[in-house]
Amino acid sequence: MTILLGVDTGGTYTDAVLLRDEEEVIASAKALTTRHDLSIGVGAAVRAVLAEAEIPPEDVSLASLSTTLATNALVEGQGGRVALVYIGFKERDLDAHGLREALRGEPYIVLAGGHD
Repeated sequence: MTILLGVDTGGTYTDAVLLRDEEEVIASAKALTTRHDLSIGVGAAVRAVLAEAEIPPEDVSLASLSTTLATNALVEGQGGRVALVYIGFKERDLDAHGLREALRGEPYIVLAGGHD
């Protein structure tokens, strides 16, 4: 049995979910996102989901963290300078998907690699 932990830090809430064998959701939990220190909200969500499932942390085989905070800040024009690290695509895709325009002159780098 493989236990996977997924955490998503959003603008208001940080969500955590535990999956068994990549198929079954065995627990989910929420905590408030703490923008001043994301580790507080992430830690609260992780502790809550582990407690709900009654699973010790050492039983988790893989943890994955995602966030929409950076995307939201870019779209809303908030925050400091940004750069795009574009992995596994071609430079021409920047124009095809409107990314060069969205970056408005901010730096980017295109790297070889893969994704699925």
